[in-house]
Amino acid sequence: MLIAARAGDRAAAQNGEAGTIPAGVSFAYKFENARFHIPLMEIDLPADGSGELRFKRGESDEMVDLKFKLMPATLARVRQLCQAAKFLTTDADYQDKKDFSHLGWISISARQGERSRTIRFNYTLNTEIRELADIFRGIATQEIHVFDMETAQQYQPLDLPGRLEAVENDLRLERLAEPERMLAPLRLIAGDDTQALIARNHANRIIEGIKKGKFKGPVKKQ
Repeated sequence: MLIAARAGDRAAAQNGEAGTIPAGVSFAYKFENARFHIPLMEIDLPADGSGELRFKRGESDEMVDLKFKLMPATLARVRQLCQAAKFLTTDADYQDKKDFSHLGWISISARQGERSRTIRFNYTLNTEIRELADIFRGIATQEIHVFDMETAQQYQPLDLPGRLEAVENDLRLERLAEPERMLAPLRLIAGDDTQALIARNHANRIIEGIKKGKFKGPVKKQ
């Protein structure tokens, strides 16, 4: 028992030296640009992957609040990127000399126990931080699409074809973190006989494209 305990201590020490980001880390993300139609997006991501997205749209001050659950592979990739960037153990400045503030400011935070760190940038050459920002932006984009599709399906069916066009366009541009996340709401549309045939057929085409792996996202393979 003593030998096993000591072996565990050594493994823990080695993990600490390697800068491992354990499962108990929570994250936060913010995008802000007053010039954009969606000027503010905020994500809180607890360690279990059950997140919350808040965003404002247009000139309204109302914050829309949405709950989501990340796929295990996406959450694992977020942790891996933070580990690779040594997010909690370095004071590196990720902002590049180039200023792209007209495209908006990004803030990413991580917290583990008493340790926490927040970085803010508008452009970076760091590959891990750039992918991390793309993933969080992709999470926000996909959840907003789900919200818009559900709203159109219930209250504004004439807007649904346009919403589906927007979804497919962002899928083609690899702007959604988890293309599979779209399957459930798309299936609801495809099976809803009260919706226009053009919308149901379009939903089915997108579903088939996702199932065939036609659309990729910003989450890279580990």
